[in-house]
Order: sequence, then C-alpha cells, then structure tokens
Amino acid sequence: MMIPPANESPELTALERSVLETAFSSTEFDSSFREQIDVATVAVRTPSGVGFITKLRIPEEYHVVDAAAGNAVPVVIGDHPALPSGAEFILQVKDGRINCIEAFCHEGMWPADETQFQIHLGQGYAGH
Repeated sequence: MMIPPANESPELTALERSVLETAFSSTEFDSSFREQIDVATVAVRTPSGVGFITKLRIPEEYHVVDAAAGNAVPVVIGDHPALPSGAEFILQVKDGRINCIEAFCHEGMWPADETQFQIHLGQGYAGH
C-alpha cells in the first residue's frame, strides 16, 4: 500500500499537531480544545507556496467548547533555518470547534522540510 504525500493525508502532520498543542497549551483554555486535537482529522489541506491552510474535521458528537472561549487564540510562531523572518500560524475556532490552521512565511517560499520548525507562542492573539 502506498503512503499518500503529507498534503493528502487525513491525519495531522507533526507540524500541524505541534502548532495546535502549542496554541492550546495554556491552562486558560478549556481542556476540550486539547481533547479536540486528539480526534481532529484533515478535511482539506491547501498549500499556497508560501504556507498552507488546513481545514480540520472534529467529529460532530464531540464536545463543543463555548464559542466565546475561542475568541482569543494566541498566534503561534515558527522558526526555520530556511526562513530568515520565520512563519506565523493563525488558528480559527468556529462554533466551539477548532476549524482551521493558516500558515504563512514572511519572506521566501515555504520549506519542503517541515521537521526543522521550532514552534513557540507569539505575542498577541489571532484577530486582535
């Protein structure tokens, strides 16, 4: 059986999982967000050349977090040797579920080797 390329797999990549775990690592977030990461699969992953957008699927029967709790999701930053200005990851929460990850680099093209990213929380919150 042939293993599909990462961008066609329904499973989260190691980078996507790391971004989600970093964003929701704070105890200020309902633990249900962290539980959603464990059951999340990829509905659609779209590369752009300078990043990607990954639309997530959280099972319908899964616990929905109070929608207001997702209004202040922190920005996640990625450092990579091929990106002098780094990358940014913005998460969207919709109707109490983690909905998508938008990733983009500030300069250059998205690196082929995502294993070299060092992920950490940025300053500020998505949408604020």
